[in-house]
Amino acid sequence: MTHVALVRRIVVYESTTSTNDDARRLARDGAPEGTVVVAERQTEGRGRLGRTWDSPHLTGLYVSVLLRPVEPLALLGRYAIAGAVVACATCRDVAGDRVVLKWPNDVIAEGAKLAGILAEIRQGSSGAELVLGFGINVNQAREDFPAALRVNATSLRMLRGGASLGRESVAMALLESLSDAIGRIRGEAWPDVAEQFLRYAPSATGCRVRLAGGGEGSTSGLDDSGALRVTTAVGVVLAHASESVTLLEG
Repeated sequence: MTHVALVRRIVVYESTTSTNDDARRLARDGAPEGTVVVAERQTEGRGRLGRTWDSPHLTGLYVSVLLRPVEPLALLGRYAIAGAVVACATCRDVAGDRVVLKWPNDVIAEGAKLAGILAEIRQGSSGAELVLGFGINVNQAREDFPAALRVNATSLRMLRGGASLGRESVAMALLESLSDAIGRIRGEAWPDVAEQFLRYAPSATGCRVRLAGGGEGSTSGLDDSGALRVTTAVGVVLAHASESVTLLEG
């Protein structure tokens, strides 16, 4: 794999439960920032809010990246936004601008799920440990998805009319883009990352939503912390990436 500034170590598994779990275990053992875990298959892949992520053998890209940020905890939500931007940009390079983001980190194409990001943070003995997990449907055909997912899932191969891709090239593009995005966040260019997210996520501005705790409002972009701003009758409410927001229109 060509050198990428962020990457310090790559660990590859033929099969594992979850690359995020592996990255967190390596973090506890002292692994450096830039440790990347890749699996050919996950048996217990997961997404946000306890959802599962279908991870068949040798078809999708399942990658987790360990980061050790030094920013205040209140700003670490920016990394989840950067991960979403990176995943979407990587997929758009292959499948064009029909690929968009749905808050906070679902990558969607033509109404079907293409990729997702799971950000997990814990406080370790030497500071914050943040794992960004990426699941991208790369070479699945329609029949490779479980029957229950076939209507609502897609892949880069399907979007390319059945032409398969090299998963390593997709991984390289993802890691190069992630390295650049993290550099921008740490170089005080967060507004650029936030603006890119808003370009990719049309529902993050001017759409009616229902909040997880009840109440409705209109999306109005991102807060400086990376949270979604929702303007309600009683003021602006911040919805973080770990919270569910239901789109009511658009």
